[in-house]
Amino acid sequence: MPRYAITEKAGRFVAAHRNTGVGMVVELTAKQAEHELRLGSLVALDTSPEHSIPPPAMPVETAAPEGEPPPIAATSDAARKGRRGKP
Repeated sequence: MPRYAITEKAGRFVAAHRNTGVGMVVELTAKQAEHELRLGSLVALDTSPEHSIPPPAMPVETAAPEGEPPPIAATSDAARKGRRGKP
């Protein structure tokens, strides 16, 4: 199992293990360590620094080209009119 060191950002418990001090080494699965790595409570010891940060949860959206306006749903105007409550 990969090894991780606890940082000064960690609270009393890190990935369900009691924090006994900065630098303490714990062995966790990648899934167990994922959240704590994101918080900065742990640093990976067995991998390079670029692999210790999990990939972003959502893909990054790219901007639309300047010449094209963003698509507009045909139902958006009808939905807005229906919510007002006025005839």
